Amino acid sequence: MRVLLVGAGSVGQLYGAHLARSGTEVHVLVRPRYAEEARGGFRVYERRRGLEHGELFTPDGVWTEASDVPAGHFDAAILCIPSTGLNGPWLPTLCEHLGSATLVTLTPGLDDFQKIAAYLPEEQIVRGLITSVSYPAPMPGESASEPGTAYWIPPLTPALFEGSKERTEPILQALRQGQMPARRVSGLAAQAAFGSGVLMPVVAHLETVDWEMARLRAEKLPELARTIEQVRGVLEQTLNTRAPLTLRMIGPRSLGLISRFAPRMTPFDLEMYLKVHFTKVGAQTRMFLEDYVSKGDALNLPTDAIAELRAALGDGES
Repeated sequence: MRVLLVGAGSVGQLYGAHLARSGTEVHVLVRPRYAEEARGGFRVYERRRGLEHGELFTPDGVWTEASDVPAGHFDAAILCIPSTGLNGPWLPTLCEHLGSATLVTLTPGLDDFQKIAAYLPEEQIVRGLITSVSYPAPMPGESASEPGTAYWIPPLTPALFEGSKERTEPILQALRQGQMPARRVSGLAAQAAFGSGVLMPVVAHLETVDWEMARLRAEKLPELARTIEQVRGVLEQTLNTRAPLTLRMIGPRSLGLISRFAPRMTPFDLEMYLKVHFTKVGAQTRMFLEDYVSKGDALNLPTDAIAELRAALGDGES
């Protein structure tokens, strides 16, 4: 099997390392400034085992322009980029070069599937949901034998994919052979959307209190609960389906409990991870909030809490 990863950041390195373990031929498409690093390979650490002895993932090929990707060479391509990365002329060019290959999108945006479907038949596209954590290591407060990417696959959380069996099965088999649990499911679009509908408000409110869980509990829980409630309303109307019961039950008390216990569950500093990762993809967080407001306003739904949160974030880091 031959796979092209679009993007070789922490997510791309995580999926690439597991695919390479299975014997898959793995190439990456990256911006020119990252090409030399990619050709040298990436050190990847399984976080539970520490940051001393990682494995080296070296792509079989490195490409810097979608137009240079060999037409018809790959069986699948996997988008390992933020939703904001879908803009630009590279996407239609890549789709043209893929031929009949499967395109897996790990991007979380509500409209991402439709953007891609403008250039490929829908049956050729597979949705994916990232259920693991990966980040540039070492983070502040950590030490590693050399810089790389650390990852953690929580128990009982396989990588999820939705698409035809013909399209998904080769990817599932390759990931499983590379020791990443993976499963084919249905209803992934709604599951991913409602998951982001909680995560994005949490992340955005955390950013306004310097990524401190204690301050989130002390200052923001009522606002956070109201923001999540408004996002849930937008998503239910947009997707024409009810949110999961667990999401409908979220309130200040449950959010406070989650903020206390979640940091105890991870083998790394959760606050620091959230700061490092979501500062890097801050444009995506802002895009999500703007999209919720736009969709909510079009549906005459309340969006004031979402809009106030978006305004509080400002433009973020450049």
